[in-house]
Amino acid sequence: MTPVWYFTMHYRNKLRQIPLAVVAGVATLVVASGGSVAWFTWRALNPAPPVAEFPSIDIETDPLLALPEVSAPVTTPNTTETAPKDPVAQPAPAEVTGQVYWLKDTGTGFDLVAQPVSITADASPSEQIAAVFGNLLSKSGDPSQQAFTTIPAQTRLNEASVEADGVHVDLSSEFESGGGSAAMMGRLGQVIYTATAFDPSAPVWISVDGKPLTLLGGEGLEVSQPMTRSEFNEGFEL
Repeated sequence: MTPVWYFTMHYRNKLRQIPLAVVAGVATLVVASGGSVAWFTWRALNPAPPVAEFPSIDIETDPLLALPEVSAPVTTPNTTETAPKDPVAQPAPAEVTGQVYWLKDTGTGFDLVAQPVSITADASPSEQIAAVFGNLLSKSGDPSQQAFTTIPAQTRLNEASVEADGVHVDLSSEFESGGGSAAMMGRLGQVIYTATAFDPSAPVWISVDGKPLTLLGGEGLEVSQPMTRSEFNEGFEL
């Protein structure tokens, strides 16, 4: 009978004869198998929680809502064009200026000199003429210019009007009384110039108590109808 120690020694020798590569492969397999067994064991003890599944929802899109947004066009203001502004109304003057004419002695004759007078602006042309004659017939002259009048103090204005053919002036009969030829020419010049204070080129029609004036004074100075300033200057020398 073979002793036990003999077999033990024989087995050890056989193991020494196994290649190292085979031993390493066997060891690797054992390690891998052990790892797999460990992973499966952990998963069995710690199961993964179930994943919740949500139902899918089909959303119907309104075709009107799907239209693309359209931006309103941006209008750039034209700075080169400016809206017309309403004209600023200017206040109407409260008064207008007229002239009354007096005579001034120059030593060798007479000069017609003007004195400004204020007339209400809203007066009509006929009212403006009446207003300046009111000043002419109510005063004896202009002391500041040493100027005087040769129209008799009792003379009145019967009527004054501005017509299409000129200025019409009707005086009372006192206008023809008294004075010599120089005084008569002087008073005629005062009437002609005062009547044309607002329109120097206007023709003047003169009447006395409604009758056209053709001869003035006792010496009979001829008065043409109508008469302008230039015609007076040509026909009469003061």
